[in-house]
Amino acid sequence: MKRYNNNNNNNNNNNNETKGFKLLNDGLFTTKQLWNYYADLSNPKFLTHFAIVHNRFSTNTFPSWCRAHPQRMMAHNGEINTLRGNVNYCRARQSLMFSRFYTKAQISKLFPIIEQGMSDSGSFDNMMEFLCQAGDYSLPEAVMMMIPEAWHNLDPEKGEISREKWNYFKWAANSFEPWDGPGKSISIFINL
Repeated sequence: MKRYNNNNNNNNNNNNETKGFKLLNDGLFTTKQLWNYYADLSNPKFLTHFAIVHNRFSTNTFPSWCRAHPQRMMAHNGEINTLRGNVNYCRARQSLMFSRFYTKAQISKLFPIIEQGMSDSGSFDNMMEFLCQAGDYSLPEAVMMMIPEAWHNLDPEKGEISREKWNYFKWAANSFEPWDGPGKSISIFINL
């Protein structure tokens, strides 16, 4: 997002704008009520290239502020049926993580990767954030690892999928458990 100040000079020194930033507004209210709570969104000086609004009634968790959408990197509507396995897989592998840049003690400060008591969407968001921020994967790579296409029965020799994509999904399947279940998700990553 960019926010412009009142100084509308047209020189190219970027003094009249701030660096891009991500603003997250959570609220337990209806979409219609959004403008009553966040009046700054109606200000003509407040500019953005996109906005994600998620309107949802909590179906499998008790509504609370920490579970309000959007999360830090995504909004999700649906249910992740593999959640328990995904969380257990992640926790089991935390002790195996290493880095050529950081000590074990420094890495352990990242744990738990998936915060305790999160909803399925919040847990998904935690993992996606970890992959993009600490794992150095791009957002498309993280999404394709976490929610891969149905690729197992596609044949690259018949042109049903590209060889490059098929190889990526095969590698990811050997490295990572997919997060599966009915739903839709939208993700955004802004590296500031």
